[in-house]
Amino acid sequence: MQLDWTCRFGNVKAILQLKKSLNLGEIPDHFQIVANKLLELEGTFTDGFDNNIKYLLNKKNWNLANCKQGKPPIALKKHCTQYAFDLHCFPIVNDQPQALIKPFDADSPFKEFNPSNLGPLLSIPKLSDFIGVTIRCGDEADLELLKYAHMLVEQVMDLLTASLQVVENSGQSVQEVFLSIEQQLKDMKTA
Repeated sequence: MQLDWTCRFGNVKAILQLKKSLNLGEIPDHFQIVANKLLELEGTFTDGFDNNIKYLLNKKNWNLANCKQGKPPIALKKHCTQYAFDLHCFPIVNDQPQALIKPFDADSPFKEFNPSNLGPLLSIPKLSDFIGVTIRCGDEADLELLKYAHMLVEQVMDLLTASLQVVENSGQSVQEVFLSIEQQLKDMKTA
C-alpha cells in the first residue's frame, strides 16, 4: 500500500481518541504498548526527568577537547527486532564508534556517557509486531500511530543531527521497516 507518511495528528492523545471512536472505547494491547512509549517520548523535553537524549544535548556533559567543530562526534544506529525498534548512540573515540567506554575515558567526547550502561536513546517495544498487525488488519488509527512514531523518531534524529556531529547514521527508519515488513508479508502470500 502506498502511504503518505504525514501524520494528521499533533499528539498521541488525539490518535488514542480516534482509536477509541473506531473501537467503541476499546484500545487493543498492541496499540497501547506503542502509544504509551510514544507518549513517553513526547514528554522527553517537557517533563522533569533526566534521559539519555537530554544528557547528550547538555553541553556541560561534553568533553570539549574531543569535540569536532565544537560538537561531540557520534554514530546513530537504528535497529528493529521482534522485540523493539531502538535508536542507539555511540560516541566516536579514536575515529571509531564505541559501544563500551571506560568511565571518564579521556578520549571520549562525553564526560560519562557509556552506551552499554545507558542503552538505547529511544526504544519502541513490539513495533514490528504492531506493523504486521496494522498491515494485515489495521485501521486508520493504527496507520496514524505508525506515521506519528516515524515523525517523532525523525524529529529526534533531526535534533541530534543539528546539535551533535553525526558521523554515521545507519539502519532503517520506521517507514522503511514498515515497507520491509509489508514486502515480506506479500512474499509469504505469493510463495
